[in-house]
Amino acid sequence: MQNIKTKRHEDFEDTPPHSRLFVVCERRFTEEDFQEGFSKFGTIEDIRMPRDHHTGQPKGVVYIKFSKTSEAAKALEGMNQRSLKGSSRVLKVMVACSRSEIHSDDNHDDKYKRLFISVPCAYTEQDIRGVFGGYGQIQSVVIQKDRNTGENRGFAYVTFRKFSEAAVAFEECDRKFRAIFALPKGSNPRRPETSFESSINDLANAQPGNATTMMSLMNTTPRGYTKVNFMCCPNLTPRHLENLFDLVPGLVDCKYFVDLVRNCGKGTASYSNPISAAYAVDKLNEFEYPPGMKIFVKPDNSRSDMHNQSFNNLGKVTYNLRNAMRSANTNHAPDLAKLTEAIAEASKLIKIATQGVAEDHTPDVNDLNYCSVKLPPPKPLADIDSTVAKRCFLVCKPQPPPLTVLRDIFCRFGDLINVYTLPNKTVGYARYASANAAEEAMRVLHGAEVCGVRMKVLEAEDEASAKKRRIEWTKDEQVD
Repeated sequence: MQNIKTKRHEDFEDTPPHSRLFVVCERRFTEEDFQEGFSKFGTIEDIRMPRDHHTGQPKGVVYIKFSKTSEAAKALEGMNQRSLKGSSRVLKVMVACSRSEIHSDDNHDDKYKRLFISVPCAYTEQDIRGVFGGYGQIQSVVIQKDRNTGENRGFAYVTFRKFSEAAVAFEECDRKFRAIFALPKGSNPRRPETSFESSINDLANAQPGNATTMMSLMNTTPRGYTKVNFMCCPNLTPRHLENLFDLVPGLVDCKYFVDLVRNCGKGTASYSNPISAAYAVDKLNEFEYPPGMKIFVKPDNSRSDMHNQSFNNLGKVTYNLRNAMRSANTNHAPDLAKLTEAIAEASKLIKIATQGVAEDHTPDVNDLNYCSVKLPPPKPLADIDSTVAKRCFLVCKPQPPPLTVLRDIFCRFGDLINVYTLPNKTVGYARYASANAAEEAMRVLHGAEVCGVRMKVLEAEDEASAKKRRIEWTKDEQVD
């Protein structure tokens, strides 16, 4: 029983990565000896000493699990080829990842110095060194560039002088870099081609003149949607996802963002036809990309659902419009508000039936691309003439979401008077009739992703002070 438990423990992927050490030692040592010798480097979460299942004697190896990668790195560098108190024999200390790595790779110290990071396409090597140089001595920076254009592809490799320096950078750098430890060069041998990849190759090699077209090779039944939603590993970049979904013919657009709250990547892929969209769901859902991390793909039925809902409401809308028109013709004082509402509902239904989803349709809050934070239910707007108690200042980059979306989000905290963005700008304001509602909106929405756009929601200066300052600026300019 002890052996089974130990084997499972050895093969388990640790969190955080590379935080467990494998130590070759004398058999006479106890857990207390290792606790005393290694605890100075950090918090030890677990010490395991495998034993021979026949004799019950220690095997001469020990696993030491630290709470942080940097602690394990410092322990490795501080205790490898050193001896414990009262011993003349030195220890051999390595990172414990799996049995195959322990027995086949003896060059462990060199494996964990390189980080793989996502960077803005405008970043240069000097920019990366300026950000990561504070964590330790950088040996090299390699920015991955497009072979044809020479442009930055949005990710790079940073190699440090020591494992502990790379570990500190991994733990402390800004989450926007999505740093992970890079695999050692040449450690990923070519694997056999999967049936999915074989099918894709057949599609790619199909000639236009052949009787067997690409669509027929997909052998998939269309299901009425042309867009799919996906959820994936947050370490992927937009280029990674676009290349993956572009394997299925007919890709029109791929939108992707990282949900920092749920620590996952989300997005949508749109195809030119329903066959390709259905094929993407069949073949890419739960596909491991990158290896070991599944990507989840599901249909986006928002458009078809809207049509179904509209046609289900057809009878009700027609009945309301007929009654409103009959009432307007027979009464000397017709209810104009009721008639206007009936006409608006009928117009909206016609627009959906002829053009698709209406422009003022607010996305479903459960949609993967809508909002990254949990929102309360919608609340009525305050009167437009209400006194402004507090304003929120909005910063939305690269561009603000639609106003219908902003109104739907900011009204959920109550007492919203209105929300607007400045023309051709990335900023705007939300005006509230109560200070508590504005403060709650700032607390919940600051830093949230809305329709793939990162938002900053800050307290704005009151309108009276702002107006007074604008008047003073105008006077100063006139004097000058």
